[in-house]
Amino acid sequence: MQFRSTRASDVDRIMDILAEGRRALAELGIDQWQGGYPHREAIEIDRARGESYVVVDDEGTVVATATVGFSGEGDYDLIDRGSWLTATRSDDACYGVVHRVAVSASCKGRGAASLLLACAEELTRDRGCESVRIDTHPGNLPMRRLLEKSGYAECGVIYIAHAEAGTPERIAYEKLV
Repeated sequence: MQFRSTRASDVDRIMDILAEGRRALAELGIDQWQGGYPHREAIEIDRARGESYVVVDDEGTVVATATVGFSGEGDYDLIDRGSWLTATRSDDACYGVVHRVAVSASCKGRGAASLLLACAEELTRDRGCESVRIDTHPGNLPMRRLLEKSGYAECGVIYIAHAEAGTPERIAYEKLV
């Protein structure tokens, strides 16, 4: 598998993978992404900013996607029931943020999500940042296990502004790089 920047020709496949992720979350009883987010416009904006990435398999098929950004995350400025490993805030961010992680159902368990995280960490180190931050729905146990297996520390709870009609509470994780 290979990690690379998203191309315009990848966006339809990314939307299919996100739809699969939306269904998988619904099957787990999780209200995250059930209102249509992440929508195509968000992916197009990520791509235009150079923040959208994919994992492709040996045949060149996109099998996973994520956004890796470096402009800070305002929702991370307030954290309850804990604290970040680093003290940086969104207005002077020195961390990478990973969002919108999704893996094709046909590729689950083959290491694509682990590769996404490892490459996000490498991008973060290359930019001279000190950590990677990510959040997930409290009920998303597969993602929580992946983060813990990948060395991320559970830091507390944040509340997202774009929860649609779902639960705004998210478990916050951080890893020093």
